[in-house]
Amino acid sequence: MCKEFRTQLSGELIILLLILPVACYSNYIAEGISKFPKVTPFAQTSLEEFRESVDNLVHQSQNLTKSYQDEIGKWRMNQYDNYTLVSITNSFIPKFQYLINIAENLTYPKDYKYIHDALVNSLASETDSYRHFKNYLISGNKTEDEISTNLLSRAFQYEQIYSKFLSLPLPHSVVNITRYIAS
Repeated sequence: MCKEFRTQLSGELIILLLILPVACYSNYIAEGISKFPKVTPFAQTSLEEFRESVDNLVHQSQNLTKSYQDEIGKWRMNQYDNYTLVSITNSFIPKFQYLINIAENLTYPKDYKYIHDALVNSLASETDSYRHFKNYLISGNKTEDEISTNLLSRAFQYEQIYSKFLSLPLPHSVVNITRYIAS
C-alpha cells in the first residue's frame, strides 16, 4: 500500500515539477506584456457595433415593409376590402413602432448621431405614413392619402442617409489597409 501511494505521489510530483516552470514562465511573459499599454480600438469597435446594429435593424424593417406592401398589393388586386386592410394595418403599426423603439435606444458614436436620427426619422415617417393611409381607407379623404405618400417620400429621403453609411467602408478598417498595401 505504501509503495502504491509513493508511486502515485512520485507521478504527481513529476507532473508538478514539469508544470511549475511552464506556469512561472507564462506568468513572467504575461507580466511583461501587461507593462505595455493596451491598444484597443474602442471607437472602431463601437462604430462597427453601431453599423452592425443599424444593418440588422434595416433588414428587419425591410422585411416588415415588404410584408406590409404585399398586403397592400392584395388590396389593390381587390383580394381585400378597405376594412380588412385597416385591420391588417392596425396589426402592422405596433410592429413598426417596436422597430422605432429599438432604433431610439441604439447607442451610437458621437459623430454618427445624424445616422441614428436618420434611421429613427425614417422609421417614424414610414409608420406615420401607414397611420394616415389607414385614415384614408376609413374616410376616403384624399388629403390623408397625400399625407401618407409625402411621409413615405420623407422616409425614403432619410433612408438615403443611413444607406450611404452602410454602403461605405468603415474608416481605418483592415479592408482599407489591405487594399492600400496591395495597390
